[in-house]
Amino acid sequence: MLVNNRPKQTKLAKGDSLVAFISFSLGFSGILFAASAWNVFATYQAFDKAIAHQFKLQNLSNQIIYFDEVLTMSARMYANTGDPKWESRYNQFVPQLDITIKQIIEQTPNTYNTNAKKTDDANLKLVDLETQSFQLVQQGKVDAAKQILSGQEYETLKKIYAKGIADTRNVIQLETENSLSRYRLLLFQSLLLAGLSFPILVITAIIIIRQVRGYVDQRDQAQLSLQELNQQLENRVEERTEALKSANSEITYLNECLREDNLRMSSELELTRRLQQMILPKGEELSIIQNLDISGFMEPSSEVGGDYYDVLHQNGRVKIGIGDVTGHGLESGVLMIMAQTAVRTLNALQERDPLRFLSALNTTMYENAQRMNSDKNMTLLLLDYYQGELSIVGQHEEVIIVRSNGEIERIDTNDLGFPLGLEADISKFILQAQIRLNIGDIVVLYTDGIPEAENKDRQFYGLDRLCELIKQYSQEAAKFISDMIIQDLKNFIGDSRVYDDITLVVIKQISD
Repeated sequence: MLVNNRPKQTKLAKGDSLVAFISFSLGFSGILFAASAWNVFATYQAFDKAIAHQFKLQNLSNQIIYFDEVLTMSARMYANTGDPKWESRYNQFVPQLDITIKQIIEQTPNTYNTNAKKTDDANLKLVDLETQSFQLVQQGKVDAAKQILSGQEYETLKKIYAKGIADTRNVIQLETENSLSRYRLLLFQSLLLAGLSFPILVITAIIIIRQVRGYVDQRDQAQLSLQELNQQLENRVEERTEALKSANSEITYLNECLREDNLRMSSELELTRRLQQMILPKGEELSIIQNLDISGFMEPSSEVGGDYYDVLHQNGRVKIGIGDVTGHGLESGVLMIMAQTAVRTLNALQERDPLRFLSALNTTMYENAQRMNSDKNMTLLLLDYYQGELSIVGQHEEVIIVRSNGEIERIDTNDLGFPLGLEADISKFILQAQIRLNIGDIVVLYTDGIPEAENKDRQFYGLDRLCELIKQYSQEAAKFISDMIIQDLKNFIGDSRVYDDITLVVIKQISD
């Protein structure tokens, strides 16, 4: 019985040992696999979180560089062009840069604070310089603004700021590399621990390696994209700068052409103005006229006026004309000279009939206006004086007559004629008024620049004030009356702008 029982106990012991070994192996394998799996899982989770954090920091760093380049470009473009949209673009991105800097400080306060002081100081000074350049552009000091943005101080601050950002990126890059090193070590330990679970660990390693490669590829791609974007921005700035240089050259050329044209035009206007003044009746011409004391005054509002007056005398007859060409400038001045020439020509031909005289004058003015392709016209009043009788034809302002006894008469001329140069034939519109003058009677002619003159309160000088002033000085000579009217008119106008020519003719009968 004993011989038979020993082999069975040996087999049982071996079986128990095998079971124990297998159980131990399975248990150890299970524990090893579980520990390995947990270690791998924990490593993966920590790695994934760290990579996401580092990738976010990288993106924030790239955004800071991008916003800084945009702000610099916007400031320089605004200084070069003066276009308000570049100032708006600048103001749009300043808050975004501040927000991004705050985010990166929140994510890595220790990392950013390493370079924060110099970087922030440089950034604040850059913003201050760029703000100064905006203010200079708005004041029209473009060259001063450009000098700030291309000056040594600005470039030095840009380098300090760029170095601070680069140092921050390097610290982030170093932290990323350190994180990768730590996770590589953990991964190696996991591989050793999971020797019996090699296939699973290999797969896990492959997954992690792919994640690492994906992150590296994304980082490299982001850096490449940023470099391309920066290059595009620099190219655009260079293109815009070249375009601005070309535009500035063109503007300089055009300004030079305009300056030459203005000089030529000023010379032509000055010549016409002098010619107008030269053909006005001289004091000595008026002083030899018998029976009448005449004084004339004309002052254009611009270099060349459109007002006209003239006094002609021949064989005891006196013809006085006053008119107003529409508008101002060279064209109006030329038409005024044409009218003066035509009046003197017709008078020299001894055309005595006032109606035919005015009709012939209109024909000349109309034909000349057509040749000039001009739409201007002229009001004209002609007075013919002979031995106390005064004949009035033509359409213009009211004629003011102050009798020697102070009585005031105002003659409306609207029905006595028609503006010259509008119609080829105005003979049917012309009527004649006859006035008898006595010693001491005064006749005053004027253009609309006198009654329509405005003071600072936008009030008109008016005919009533003019009539009362003539009456007040009616016992004085014509020159004195004229001087008093002009003095009172200018006192009334004060510092207000004069919009129209001022012409005045005072006629006083001093003998029969």
